[in-house]
Amino acid sequence: MDETIVMIHGMWGGEWCWDHYKAFFEKKGYRCITPTLRYHDIDPNDKPDPRLGTMSLLEYADDLEKLIRKLDGPIILMGHSMGGLLTQILASRNLADAAILLTPASPYGIMALTPSVIRSFWSILKTWGFWKKPGRQTFKEASYSTLGALPNDMQKKQYDQFVYESGRAAFEIGFWYLDSKKASNVDESKVTCPVLIVAGSEDKLTPAPIVRKIADKFEEVAVYKQFENHGHWVIGEPGWEKIADYTSAWLNNVLKVQMSEVEAYIEQRKYKRVQYHAHIAIARSDSDSYYPGKIGNYSQEGLYFTSNVEIDPGSEINIKWIDSVPSIFDSQWKDFCRAEVIWYKQRKDDSIFDFGVQLSEMQT
Repeated sequence: MDETIVMIHGMWGGEWCWDHYKAFFEKKGYRCITPTLRYHDIDPNDKPDPRLGTMSLLEYADDLEKLIRKLDGPIILMGHSMGGLLTQILASRNLADAAILLTPASPYGIMALTPSVIRSFWSILKTWGFWKKPGRQTFKEASYSTLGALPNDMQKKQYDQFVYESGRAAFEIGFWYLDSKKASNVDESKVTCPVLIVAGSEDKLTPAPIVRKIADKFEEVAVYKQFENHGHWVIGEPGWEKIADYTSAWLNNVLKVQMSEVEAYIEQRKYKRVQYHAHIAIARSDSDSYYPGKIGNYSQEGLYFTSNVEIDPGSEINIKWIDSVPSIFDSQWKDFCRAEVIWYKQRKDDSIFDFGVQLSEMQT
């Protein structure tokens, strides 16, 4: 593969955070780069560089941008926690062909200071001047929030690798409404690459309802996926493999579409649409049960449907045309056809799914 994944760690982390994911995706053929944020490359037992305390998100992002601009080929950005917010910032700078946000921190405009988040940062927040000092969670706080889904013995092992983090960056995320520089601001209209956003149902540091708001912000290009019984440390807690598998499958489909002639694969706003409201029936290729659906839009590039059934990207589906739709097929096409799902997203009310397909062949 020519694709490079730049994996961006979160607060208190380093390149060690990506041990599982790097090995997993390298076996898939990706080139993986795991940069360490400035002043994070120290022994956890050493005192932090005092300059760390005033490091801004924008300085982290600028460092990463310099690295990314030296890379060739398609660039995939993958960020965890604060790294997920840095990924949003970098994607808005047109530096990504695809972006993956794993339990990401929220950008400017989304209030993230829930009771569980305040509890997770309490030792830092109660320190006067924390916004200009290096800080680190206590083990009790990390055990409650960041590492809560890990077994006890694994929690201590991971925590012992935590280094200090910028108080300024924490302030810019949690108290964005007081930040005159708006460091955490992300213009969603400038994020034009496909985005996968992953939440954990038990996450106390970046709670799933907050992550869902991030997905809503990028709804034009984003796919949101919540994993039950998972917390914040989705990059290393038990069961991380299924999240990596899902991420890999999503990425494979995104890259496949990018390499095809279809250029409007996930950004619905790019379609040159013609509205139709034909009644159709949809079934997974391995099922005889059909579900009602409607065609929303079509163009030469693809088709867009609505359905009350979730159909993951990569799935093959059968479509039965109940009403005829002019100009899509010539006379050789029958009432049934097979298609591959390229993208989907869930509506805000959770009751219906939009998804786009590529037709593959007719069924006789």
